[in-house]
Amino acid sequence: MKADLTLCSIAFGKCQAVLLAAFFLAACTTMLRAERFAPTLKKFISADGAVEFRYSEELVHCERQGANEGYSWLPVENCAAYFPLCDSSISQNQTSIACFAYPRNRFTDTRAFEGATFSVEIIDAATRQNDCLSMSAEEGFIGQRGTRTIHGVSFTTAELSDAGMSQRIHGHVYRTFHGGKCYQLGINVVTADSQTFDPPVRDLSKSDWREIYGPLEQARDSFRFLK
Repeated sequence: MKADLTLCSIAFGKCQAVLLAAFFLAACTTMLRAERFAPTLKKFISADGAVEFRYSEELVHCERQGANEGYSWLPVENCAAYFPLCDSSISQNQTSIACFAYPRNRFTDTRAFEGATFSVEIIDAATRQNDCLSMSAEEGFIGQRGTRTIHGVSFTTAELSDAGMSQRIHGHVYRTFHGGKCYQLGINVVTADSQTFDPPVRDLSKSDWREIYGPLEQARDSFRFLK
């Protein structure tokens, strides 16, 4: 009986060792896979050195071309849509600091997705804090105002929405008054009605939306003032 117990103890110990080794191997594999597919983050610093944020290398840097009424954002296939992606659709009286777009070719299997961006701008017309943070319904903002703290700075939040020609823009706006200027962060998404196509195209899934919003929200959450 004693010998049998000894053998069982040895066998049990070997099983434990095998299980631990398997668990360790699985953990290492998961970590390596995560590192392999985790996007590299790059740093953006504004030309005046006032703000910075980090963004995923998979995002497309949109660059403004032209001036005044004739300007556009390039590359067009990622940075332009029926509704403006890189500027507030409510007021063009602003100075654009940066705009990064989610690559549209990730969803070439559905024309319902027109574009999505994270942008930073200064609202030039809002020279006082109350004007900056009001974001009234008359300006096109919808829903209740809220607040969000990003790196110790409080931002007033709101949503904007507009539609036309079977297309729609939905945006999340974050504003704060800093150094005498009205800074605005925005995440804008433009879509088309899937039923207007012949034949109809597929709507984006929940996993699609998580994939799109992930890097845009990461850029937003890394925003900070340098001075």
